Amino acid sequence: MASSSSGTPRSQKGNFRNWTELPDEITSSILSRLGAIEILESAQKVCMKWRTVFKDPLMWRTIDMRNDGDFDDELPYDVEKMCRHAVDRSRGGLVDINIEYFGTDDLLRYIALRSSGIRRLRIAHCDEITDEGLSKMAKRLSLLHDLDISLCQLSCKSVQVVGRSCPRLTSFKWNKEWFRIWDDDSDDDYDSDGEPRPPAPYNKPDDSDALAIARTMPGLIHLQLFGNKMTDNGLRKILDCCPHLKSLDLRHCFNLSLGGDLELRCVERIKKLWLPNDSTKGYEFAARYDGFCHRWTELPDDITFSILSRLGTVDILENAQKVCMKWRRICKDPRMWHTVDMRNNGDPNLPYSLDRMCRHAVNLSAGNLVDINIESFGEFELLQYITNSSSKIRRLRMVCCYGICDEGLSEVVSKFPMLEDIDFTLCKNITHRSLKLIGRCCPLLKSLKVNNEWHKYPDDWFNDDSDDEFSLNRDEDAIAVAQTMPGLRHLQLFGNQITNEGLKKILDGCPHLESLDLRHCFNLDLGGDLGRICAERIKKPLLPNDSIAGYEFSPSIDWRNQQLSRHEIPVPHWWDLHGNYDSSD
Repeated sequence: MASSSSGTPRSQKGNFRNWTELPDEITSSILSRLGAIEILESAQKVCMKWRTVFKDPLMWRTIDMRNDGDFDDELPYDVEKMCRHAVDRSRGGLVDINIEYFGTDDLLRYIALRSSGIRRLRIAHCDEITDEGLSKMAKRLSLLHDLDISLCQLSCKSVQVVGRSCPRLTSFKWNKEWFRIWDDDSDDDYDSDGEPRPPAPYNKPDDSDALAIARTMPGLIHLQLFGNKMTDNGLRKILDCCPHLKSLDLRHCFNLSLGGDLELRCVERIKKLWLPNDSTKGYEFAARYDGFCHRWTELPDDITFSILSRLGTVDILENAQKVCMKWRRICKDPRMWHTVDMRNNGDPNLPYSLDRMCRHAVNLSAGNLVDINIESFGEFELLQYITNSSSKIRRLRMVCCYGICDEGLSEVVSKFPMLEDIDFTLCKNITHRSLKLIGRCCPLLKSLKVNNEWHKYPDDWFNDDSDDEFSLNRDEDAIAVAQTMPGLRHLQLFGNQITNEGLKKILDGCPHLESLDLRHCFNLDLGGDLGRICAERIKKPLLPNDSIAGYEFSPSIDWRNQQLSRHEIPVPHWWDLHGNYDSSD
């Protein structure tokens, strides 16, 4: 027989492979093996026949929303809307549903209201589903036989509700990840003396899961508790209260010692048994984290909270909260905002408003703000907003905040009665007048930093004593501190114009001082008794010529080699010289 000139593939009998002409029952059998996303996004668009097949409610008795969880790039579809559409197509006939990497309490409620006949429910990596949401759904699923909860942020509370609400439950999987993270980053399960290491803090023994199962799920036949923290006591409770168990998976339950007759009891009673150290081959998720985590979004909430709380406010609001819904939820917790750190590089061309961002962070604290750091931005209105929203602030740090001055600070300082720690660094418009007022209004103040740059002037710059404009009182800051802050324990006056007289007043007026930083205070002469008194009284003294290693700002400005007239050289604002000297309080 001559070969066909057509390039169309033929079967061995010479017939065309036209898949659309297969009998409906065969087509349905083949297509039912696809996932819901593949069906709705691709398969139903192939031809009218396939589209008709996919409108049959029988095709939606099982809804498998399996996906790879990669939502970094914006998808052309909404997986939650797609899931709701699939549930609608089932017309109440849904019996098996799998949800991965998405889902909310609202979605579970939507499913439960339209599908009371569900027999199998699987949720994996669903960080937005809460105990309350699962509990409400379980109360509507009396026919549930099989429940799989893998790597979700759910507790034993919802498990107890499931057990009481679903009397036909025979199979339960509650899978977690075992964290093995040691302080010395070792991968060894034993210490240097050959003794078994104690559990890492994240794996503290906890039998609450096991007790919830034992108390509410007596009909279980299959149980998987991968990576659970239960102990031998919890396992005994399960064996006592679940007499029908045929398979039990305890892999990576490393708090189990299986002491006494417990292991023998398991082996004799359970037909299919996996022990803590058995192979994890075939387990579809990451089994554990050894020393580091490559999927940060799956860390427990308390660990994630601890990590994210170390970030600055800008990093959190611009980056971290956008990583995933779980991190966004944690970043909305008011406890995350006890500290608001607006540290930044001072770039005036940022694509966002630091002022607005700071106000938003203050709002997120819900009145619980205790520590705030503002750098290279800020006006009086922002300071007023903060004080009106947060009465519990204990630490205030302002760096290069040129828009905040004595007048503005004086209007809000009375609202800081709990302040214990203040840092004014390179804030040119905050002078001794603010320091006096702070001392009077903040009786709990223990730590004060007033840091400036030391200005190096030409030798003859101060020779003209007849010019009253430049009459200077270099000890004004020191006097303000000495007169109003007797409870100070830590004082830093980097680059201050203080003289020996001012230092004597501080030592007399602040008897509890433990640390005193006088680096770059070059008007001081500590060669005599004053230096000896400082050394004897102060536990941690730093003297004018001591190293400035670790000081993060510019220590000084040198005007000596710049060809400028006396009136062209800027005068330090902390000397309170704005054309006319005014020493009034």
